Amino acid sequence: EKSERPDFFTRTATFHLPNTHETSKMPAVTLNTRTDLSTSKAKLGTFELTTTTTVEGWKIKATAEPAVPELTKSGLSDFSAEIPAMNAEASKDGITVFLDNLQLIPKKQFVPRLKIAKSVDVADQSYDVKAELIPQGNTSAAKDNSPSNSHVVKLGVTAPAISGFTPKLDYSTGNNTATVEVSGKVDKATVTLKADIDVEGKKSKGASAKVAYPLPEGVKATVEVKDDKSAKVELAKDQFTLEVPIADLTAPSLSADNVTLKVKYSMDFDM
Repeated sequence: EKSERPDFFTRTATFHLPNTHETSKMPAVTLNTRTDLSTSKAKLGTFELTTTTTVEGWKIKATAEPAVPELTKSGLSDFSAEIPAMNAEASKDGITVFLDNLQLIPKKQFVPRLKIAKSVDVADQSYDVKAELIPQGNTSAAKDNSPSNSHVVKLGVTAPAISGFTPKLDYSTGNNTATVEVSGKVDKATVTLKADIDVEGKKSKGASAKVAYPLPEGVKATVEVKDDKSAKVELAKDQFTLEVPIADLTAPSLSADNVTLKVKYSMDFDM
């Protein structure tokens, strides 16, 4: 799966139409825009138009995402004339079929992927298990939408909490990497420990520790430290988040160009 997108300025418009069938729902339409503002640039990170509906118990979602320009100190970048990125998915009873990058069908670069998520009971304990099959030729993993060269299987399991901490294990045959994550509460703080392990070489590929702590006046502070000595500090309240990256903890330096204020805004319209 693609990496998570940061929270930027978000505007949402949703239109809900009445249900005219017992087993299906008329589409809901959502418009999302996200803008990242900093001292060096202003970027409309994403412009998304998403429709959702339910048919015979299947939840169907389709998203179109046109490329958008970026405003920097050197000016406004060119508008892209490319066909917008288009993705769709259908899910029911823990089964999800992903139709990635439908705009590449004319280039014959379209291969769907499949994900299955189930809850399994073992010795009176419930485990959340997931499996994902990414066939050769699928374009979901690469940022440039290039087709994958081989089949990839991803497996994951989330175990019951132990002393308040929830362990999670993910594995991918694509890079032969296992990711171990443990998260839980320590007093008011939420602590998350994460490590990536090269299964074949039996060595660490990276580790991080994150602590989120609630401050007065509804402010939440989050500090993340990685084993490469880099770090990130966030202060968040309501729709505002101040993010300060630190490249090297052994020689920390701050620049206004590296500090980002992220503002989120959402608005729903029901029809």
